[in-house]
Amino acid sequence: MLLERQNELKVAAEALRLAAHGNGSMVVISGPPGIGKSAVLSEIGELAARLATGPTAGSAAIPRPLVMRAYAAPAERSFALGVARQLLEPVVKSGNFVGRWCSGPARPALAFLQGDPESPRQHTATTVRALLSLVENMSQARTPVLLIDDLHWADEGTLDWLDQLVQLVPHRGILVAATICEGEPAAEPPGVRAVAAAEHTLAPAPLGTASVDTLILERLGVPGDAEFTAACQDATRGNPLHLVSLLQECRSRGIAPVAAGASEATTLAPPAWRRRLMLSLQEQPPYVLAAARALQVLGDGADPQVVGELAGLDRVDRQAGLWRLRRLALVVPEGTTLRLAHQTVHEVIEDAMPPGERNRLHLRAAALLRYRGGTPEQVAGHLLASTAPLDEESVVALRHAAEAAGRRGAPETAARYLRRALLDVPPHSEARALLLVELATVERSFAPSVAVRHITQALPLLPGARARAEALLALTPVATGALLLSLGDAMRQTARELTATETRPADRRLLELRLEARLHHLCDLDPSVLASAADRLAGLGGRPEMAHLGQRELLVALTYTATVSAALPAAQVRTLAHRVLEHEPACAAHVHTMVPLVVPVAVAADSVTGLMSWLDTALADAERRGGRLEQSVVLSEQALVLLAQGRVTAARERAVRAVSVSGPEEASTLSIIASTMVALRTREPDLVDALPERIRGMHENCVLAGLLTVVRGMKAERRHEPGMAVEHFLDAEYALDRAGWRNPVLAPSAYWAARTLHRMGESERAEQLSERHLEQARAWGAPSGLGRALALQAAVTGSSSAPRLLREAAGVLEKSADLLTRASVLLRLAEAVAPRHAAEAEAALRTSYELAVECGAMRIAARAQEMLGPAAVGVPTRGRLTSTERMVAQMAVEGLTNQAIADALGVSRRAVEKHLTNCYRKMSTSGRSGLASALEDAGLFEPAGASAPPAETIRPQGAA
Repeated sequence: MLLERQNELKVAAEALRLAAHGNGSMVVISGPPGIGKSAVLSEIGELAARLATGPTAGSAAIPRPLVMRAYAAPAERSFALGVARQLLEPVVKSGNFVGRWCSGPARPALAFLQGDPESPRQHTATTVRALLSLVENMSQARTPVLLIDDLHWADEGTLDWLDQLVQLVPHRGILVAATICEGEPAAEPPGVRAVAAAEHTLAPAPLGTASVDTLILERLGVPGDAEFTAACQDATRGNPLHLVSLLQECRSRGIAPVAAGASEATTLAPPAWRRRLMLSLQEQPPYVLAAARALQVLGDGADPQVVGELAGLDRVDRQAGLWRLRRLALVVPEGTTLRLAHQTVHEVIEDAMPPGERNRLHLRAAALLRYRGGTPEQVAGHLLASTAPLDEESVVALRHAAEAAGRRGAPETAARYLRRALLDVPPHSEARALLLVELATVERSFAPSVAVRHITQALPLLPGARARAEALLALTPVATGALLLSLGDAMRQTARELTATETRPADRRLLELRLEARLHHLCDLDPSVLASAADRLAGLGGRPEMAHLGQRELLVALTYTATVSAALPAAQVRTLAHRVLEHEPACAAHVHTMVPLVVPVAVAADSVTGLMSWLDTALADAERRGGRLEQSVVLSEQALVLLAQGRVTAARERAVRAVSVSGPEEASTLSIIASTMVALRTREPDLVDALPERIRGMHENCVLAGLLTVVRGMKAERRHEPGMAVEHFLDAEYALDRAGWRNPVLAPSAYWAARTLHRMGESERAEQLSERHLEQARAWGAPSGLGRALALQAAVTGSSSAPRLLREAAGVLEKSADLLTRASVLLRLAEAVAPRHAAEAEAALRTSYELAVECGAMRIAARAQEMLGPAAVGVPTRGRLTSTERMVAQMAVEGLTNQAIADALGVSRRAVEKHLTNCYRKMSTSGRSGLASALEDAGLFEPAGASAPPAETIRPQGAA
């Protein structure tokens, strides 16, 4: 079954009809390899055979066709008149009408065709004339149809004979049909061109989508999806032989014609099609092969002039070589550039190319592209493909390409360039050390553990203390602590050596501050270091300088230490954290400094206003840069902030994404802390199971070990093993206390132990732990931590003191960002006071309901709604604005735009719009015009100037 060949067959049928009426012709079927020339030729033979046996076959007026076929081959070109013999010999040997046809001038043809084909025979003019007479005699009774496949491979004698025969054809009832492969060198000699100058030239076109669908159904037995059909058509460019070979390969490999298999199908290189292409290329002149190799090396979008230069061809040979490749359908023009037609062509050319030639061409291509202004990554692609040694100029080109890849957000590609450059740099040289530092700076974005190893290798080769300091500062402080502990001695030694360098005092001071910050962080498990943080902070003055990164990093390290050890109250560390964020740009680069540690500080101090907007900007920058670690750390920061706001579901989603983005093996300490805190808050200890055993069993960092021990206690509690759970909680408290972590928010082991002991009925021990936890929370002073501690004390001490403690907790939490804790405490307060103070309980329930809905705590919201009852829930909540909503409403009444309010509060404009929508709903007004009177009627309107943001509001640099 031929597809999309109706026009060609219509022309052939007409030529047959005319030949039967005495007006013969020559039909040439021309096209690239695999286009279906032989199939069309066979169909012409079948058409003639059907005419010979059809209803008019016996008519005296219409001679029956006599079909003769021959196949030319390169190996038989030396056999004189070999193709002519293939055509005529079977007819002569059949014996039918031989005597009549071989009479007269055709008599020598009989001896030639019946003789031994192996005996040497001279190509004589007499033999040619005899063969011509033979065919002429045949045409008197029959319609000779001569079919010749691959005419371009025919011997010279046959071509000479055919040339004379074609001149007779128009006056005789003879049809000659032949196939010629475009682009084959054998098709170019004058003898072939003379014969091929036919009256009818057929050029079969590539198959369309409908035909590709038909072949898929025929070969694979089921219809193909549109995606699979499109992929097959694109891969084969509609070439029938290539398409059939591809489908056979799909069938043998079990690839179904569905969308999911499309990408796999396009990568196949069918053996039959590879062999066909290999034969075509092997017969090409050297300049064609040179152009093909140059195209394969340059890849898609190659400039023809560059192809010629790379192949070493002059203008004439370049044009001739590319013309032949286009005729063979191996090259596709795309505007002013070229590309090889499909992947199989690439593979065939590459397989036939010697390795040395491949290396030479790639190095020459890199040099040509550098000279002609190619992009650094185009040049680097060729250098990567070469296994030959690279010179210094090539190494520089790879470094430039790495910079370009880093700028476009492809750090892993940049690392590939630098790793290739390392192969050809002397092993014990300063240049190698500098390259290792560059590589580590790139790798820290996706493989911080590998970056540490490369910095360790570079340190002994670096020339001075400044270079070593800059190398050490390239590492990410929040990478897993165990990876950096080995560099502590190197940091101390480098810090000591810096004082003796000739570096400018300002530059040296900046490096010293940054090294001091990292050393302080590495040693923050040393109680003596923890104890010294407050003194060192005091030495920086009341308003430390924030102009330089080194000053900010040291302040963050000291503030973080003072936070985890609770050496300073929350109010003081909150102020210091705000100062850092006010001067720190919101970008992904902050991940590789000490700045991420300011987030746990702000969370522990319950002061996270404006942080999410700042982190959203940083996350967008991290995604643009393509760094997995940067994205993971920022997502972990967001998880902690959302947790501090009581938005537990969103916090869980960020924590899970943070681990998945970087991969569990490369999880940062911040990701581990965020996962642990979220697991404790959501009571899902399984969240930390994604972390590898290497991290979950980390004993080098007793803080992480302590936090994960709390999670193990929670697991024991879920298994209904409270005694084991208490042991885990107390073990964690001991480990954290030994490390100096005494902050009740970041180290909540006593909180969990008291809860479990209370449930076990051990009231005395529970009260002792609860009181101690409450004392720590009061000393620390963060509203969220103190509110939770008061709520725990209310639960442990019983109903007598519960209302008082819960009222105190509710009052404290009004200043907290933790909506979930506020909603929970208010619900518990309502439950405690409902029997005696119905109005107070109703007010608490209404606020609890609103807060729970806002933070997504549907269980609390449902309980509050249940206690309020259907009638009470329907009462408008006019005037019940949250503190943030009230502040936004006041600023809107004073005429500030949404963007101005967002800038003042350090939040996004979307957040402002959401708060205003809530205000309109709660105050029963449709817009700003009625908001002022609604606020005044509710007694919430404040004089001008009262709407300024509170002192604790964070307005970080770079926030939207």
